[in-house]
Amino acid sequence: MSSLARRRKFTTRSLTGCRTCRARHKKCDESPGACNNCVSTGRKCDGYDLARLPVKKFALASIPPATSRLGWHTTADEMRSFSYFVHCSIPSLAAFLDSPLWRRVSMQMTHVDRAAYHAASMLGAVHEDSFQNQMRLSGENLLVPRHRFAIEQASRAFSILNDRQASRDPQLREVVLLCCLLFVISDLLLGQYDSALRHLRGGLGVLKEALEREQHHLERSLIETYQRLDVEFSHFGPGKPFLFADIQPDEEVSSAEAFPLHSLRDVHQHIHQLMNIGIPFLAKCWPLSDADIQADHDNLHSQQQRILSLWCELSPQVLSFHDRFYHKLSYREQRALELYAIQCRGQIVAIKTCLFNGSIPAEFVPDYEDLMSFYDAFIARFPERPTITLDYGVLPGLYLIASHCPDYSIRLRAINALLDWPHCEAIINSNVVASLSLHSLKVELEASGQRRISCLDGQTGEELSRFIHSTLKSSQQAANWSTIRASKFLLQ
Repeated sequence: MSSLARRRKFTTRSLTGCRTCRARHKKCDESPGACNNCVSTGRKCDGYDLARLPVKKFALASIPPATSRLGWHTTADEMRSFSYFVHCSIPSLAAFLDSPLWRRVSMQMTHVDRAAYHAASMLGAVHEDSFQNQMRLSGENLLVPRHRFAIEQASRAFSILNDRQASRDPQLREVVLLCCLLFVISDLLLGQYDSALRHLRGGLGVLKEALEREQHHLERSLIETYQRLDVEFSHFGPGKPFLFADIQPDEEVSSAEAFPLHSLRDVHQHIHQLMNIGIPFLAKCWPLSDADIQADHDNLHSQQQRILSLWCELSPQVLSFHDRFYHKLSYREQRALELYAIQCRGQIVAIKTCLFNGSIPAEFVPDYEDLMSFYDAFIARFPERPTITLDYGVLPGLYLIASHCPDYSIRLRAINALLDWPHCEAIINSNVVASLSLHSLKVELEASGQRRISCLDGQTGEELSRFIHSTLKSSQQAANWSTIRASKFLLQ
């Protein structure tokens, strides 16, 4: 076929017509409500899209099209964003820890359920836009085509779920939980923290109802992901988890010495059990004033020592497991184990220092330097850099160094490391914590009579300052975040 004939053939495709005609690659008469082309042939007209993605001059060779056949009409724009979700979002979400939630559950569900498919297309569009924007939290902007498209995809997912409320479909609860999770991730990429918290609370409400039933048959990895997010939002929400708030060290956490680590799964479980206790404790302690700490010192110190003792029991066990099994693990498993080691060290330093309001004593500098060296070694060993993940990764430790280390040169190393790897780990965005850390550093330097930071150029500093102000003003609850209160950042 000649190129001229090929161009003539393609001119019959509808670029602005109804969804049904575009999916069938037919010319649409674009009649209001429902097109005559569909009605006259007895087909259901799926209506018109309110937003379209920008036309690409060149196809992204690294993102192959999603080739699986679906049981419903879909448009080229939806397939393009869904392909981004499949080939970019899922590999990133599963990069640190290969959870079955992403490579199996979400893949299966988005290929058979329309609501999940539209939610995935929404996330694909937002993720692609965030990636091109260096993971800066831009907020929802109706002038951005991908944002308009994502809003419409979210509306379609909501509409389908609402229509199925009375359904007895046994899979509906998992579909709702996955869709809520995709909405949360999309909100976090945009910096819509209030909306993300609402969607998370909605999903946790569904999960709570399911867990109260004797037979809920929910995917374990889905429950673990919700628990992790619920705990992490302690820093950004009310100060404690919504559903998983009653975990106490003496009741729920077993000593690693009593139950030795025989598998990577054992390491995973113990790390996450302690993180689920340590993170809410840090969220409670970081914003406290000296007076608050003194008023409740005995209780806080007792909790601190109990949690710290658990970490100090677990850490040598993790190192022993590393020595015995590291050479037997796959590349991905080795990376996960190295992350667990960083998280152990980071949590120990964080718990040790969380009751110091203000300057951390210089005696802790070696702890921070050791943690920074572990991060440098990790990046050298594993250079892949995912852009979004819901797993605990390197950001908590880097933020701890960048915001608390008494040695300013080490803090600047951590801030530059945050800027060199723009990404999100659940609620933690590298750009946000880099901006907060730089602000705290400037405040401390000015208080001591030093006004210049030679390791960051002035343009970068000003850009980060504007970014953090615009980001935090979009959230009504930002002033109550533990990280904001701890950094003494004033919202004007």
